[in-house]
Amino acid sequence: MTALVEKSSSYVLGIDLGTTNCAAGIYKTGEPEIININGTKTMPSVMSVLKDGEILVGSQAKSRNLIAPESTVSSIKRHMATDWEKEFEEIPGKVFTPVEVSAEILSKLIDGILQNETVDLGGTPKYAVICVPANFNDAQKKATQMAGELANLEMLTLLEEPIAAAYAYALEKERVQTVLVYDLGGGTFDVSILEVDSTGNANKQFKVLAKEGIQKLGGDDFDQRIMKRVAGEFAKASNIDIYDPDKDQGITKEAREAQQKLLEAVIAAKHELSEATTTSIDIPNFIHDETGQPHHIDNFEITREQFNEEIHDLILQTKDSVEKALSAAKFEIEDIDRIILVGGSSKIPLVKEMLHEMFGKEPYSDTDPDTAIARGAAILGATMMLPDPELERPEEDTPEFVIDIDNIVTHNLGIEVVGGKFNCLIPKDTEIPAEGPVTVSKEYTTPEDNITELAIIVFQSSEDVEYVSSDSAKCIGEFFLKGIPPKPRGEENIDVEFEIDSQNLLKVKASSSSSSDELEIRESNIIDRQQRITPDNKSR
Repeated sequence: MTALVEKSSSYVLGIDLGTTNCAAGIYKTGEPEIININGTKTMPSVMSVLKDGEILVGSQAKSRNLIAPESTVSSIKRHMATDWEKEFEEIPGKVFTPVEVSAEILSKLIDGILQNETVDLGGTPKYAVICVPANFNDAQKKATQMAGELANLEMLTLLEEPIAAAYAYALEKERVQTVLVYDLGGGTFDVSILEVDSTGNANKQFKVLAKEGIQKLGGDDFDQRIMKRVAGEFAKASNIDIYDPDKDQGITKEAREAQQKLLEAVIAAKHELSEATTTSIDIPNFIHDETGQPHHIDNFEITREQFNEEIHDLILQTKDSVEKALSAAKFEIEDIDRIILVGGSSKIPLVKEMLHEMFGKEPYSDTDPDTAIARGAAILGATMMLPDPELERPEEDTPEFVIDIDNIVTHNLGIEVVGGKFNCLIPKDTEIPAEGPVTVSKEYTTPEDNITELAIIVFQSSEDVEYVSSDSAKCIGEFFLKGIPPKPRGEENIDVEFEIDSQNLLKVKASSSSSSDELEIRESNIIDRQQRITPDNKSR
């Protein structure tokens, strides 16, 4: 007996898999449209497990973030392609990786899309464009790709978030312009500079000139700063420190509940301070002391000036990245035509003040910077060919243009050679043309007599470094080239080839006169070996 086959949708989902929130959209009747999930345009990127093993994702999970921290995971994006893993008491024997948590979030997002009765997709979403930070490395991007596949999505491409935002904004009007995309979300910060020509009817041209960023900086960090300030003042008044496990009360369930209440109040206050210059936090029955007496947070005033004081050093870090991007693009302040704000945290007035002071012009954002990335991904998805020829999009939902993007390499990419030195094959900011990948090869040699095996250890670095032990250098994968013919030192040539595509995904090949092997960077392909013999740099 043959089972029924689920009908697939011809629409491509544009997905912003954010640190704090995620969103999804499609391209319909000539413009991108965000799909509401349970009545809202974004869904919290949080997963929690109940006592019976049921997995919650979204708003319900977020409300348990501090109440049940051992059963809840948030900001998983910060752990992509790391050795982070978690086993929940409620699901014994099952270990979750960042890929699996992300897949649960994506699956819930798709379920929410299917439950939205106002949007007819004509079937179950199958194809997607998922966005990632511009400063994600290969392993992090591959991990995101794996999460999409685990959620039963077929990935058409990964798209860097600032580029997606540029699509959403720059295609509003036909113009030639140089734009700086300032993307400050819940957990990551990116800045990119692009040249955009949207005047062509058939082709829209985007060229990335520079990219910088900070992988762990965003609204979550701002929230923590204000929470610590309020909790500190509360501790002085009540002698109850909700963050101090050494006190008599410890970090009890009630203390965690108090932290959750405080987090929600702080987030609300932060949003209010985007419009007002002062706000107050009121939390009745905030926590009870050991005698059962309730303690309240009553009319705790926070001014915008105080908020700015708490986060000023963090905003200055983003300014440093903006300056680095300008320098990499060889641009002056006046060369930027437009500053585009993306991400919920870009609504903070201090951000606009800093950029206005820096550039002498008002940054631009529409009414919904939270969804700009998903909208841009939906636009790109609609221009892409579907692998299934039987799926045809309605003509009115297919753009009459294509997008050409000339990207650049995000990190210096190379290998470790003798002496622990970093030997760069593809420098940061190398142009990747729209028509194809960049391929670079270098020749090395054996460092000792009769070597039959060499470790090809791949590193990336956001800065120029001499040694792989430098703080900026990160190992992203390695493999062993075996079967090398035994010869005296330096007589056997080893060829190493790097190929990087427009998604900044890297493939590495190595070969000798009688052997060859290749590495596709994955989430976990670093070999744990005490002794590694690396090739010698022949050009020394």
